Amino acid sequence: MRNIFKYISPLIFLIIFLIFLLEINNLTHENQIINANFIGLIFSILGLFYSVIVWNKFMNNFNNLIQNSMLDGMTGLFTHKFFMDRLESELGRAKRHKEKLTLLFLDLDKFKRINDTYGHLFGDLVIKETANLIKNNVRTHDTVARYGGEEFAVVLVNTSKEECLKTVERIRSNIEGYNFSNDEINENMTISIGLAEFPNDSQETRGLIRFADEMMYEVKKLGGNMAK
Repeated sequence: MRNIFKYISPLIFLIIFLIFLLEINNLTHENQIINANFIGLIFSILGLFYSVIVWNKFMNNFNNLIQNSMLDGMTGLFTHKFFMDRLESELGRAKRHKEKLTLLFLDLDKFKRINDTYGHLFGDLVIKETANLIKNNVRTHDTVARYGGEEFAVVLVNTSKEECLKTVERIRSNIEGYNFSNDEINENMTISIGLAEFPNDSQETRGLIRFADEMMYEVKKLGGNMAK
């Protein structure tokens, strides 16, 4: 019913306004003309007010659409697609300003057993809280994204591998020491982290991703819970 009224109300307003315009041409008395002008002013104000409401609603819907395309629904981190665009942009900026940039790939160790043992709801909780731990341990101008599944990616701008080691270790140790829990379950997790630095490891987006990914899987082979 509310949706029907939403579409009918502007139509009724338009019909009344058109009738008013037709009738005003038949007015001859001065007082009638003054009253008609006053009513016309009211119509104009109401029309302007309605336009502002419609415009604000349109902009809210547009902003929500943009935000939903940028942010992962579960974690609130950037999506894979937005991350790729941001990495490309930050890499271009690093090249122009001759700065370093470090890419992190992070993957929760043995995450499959969480879903298999406790179900996907607890698995989702682990992913969301891991996302918060990562985001809370980097700078606000760094880019943190959910790359896919239980895998995350971080772009540390204007930072070399050596300069970000404390940050990386803080992320690793905070996740290792965190108690993932709900009313019935208590679990601890670890994470594997691969690093790639521009320009030393690669000067291109794909090369940096490949290098960080390979380093992360090297860590996995060594048992996880470390960075390389």
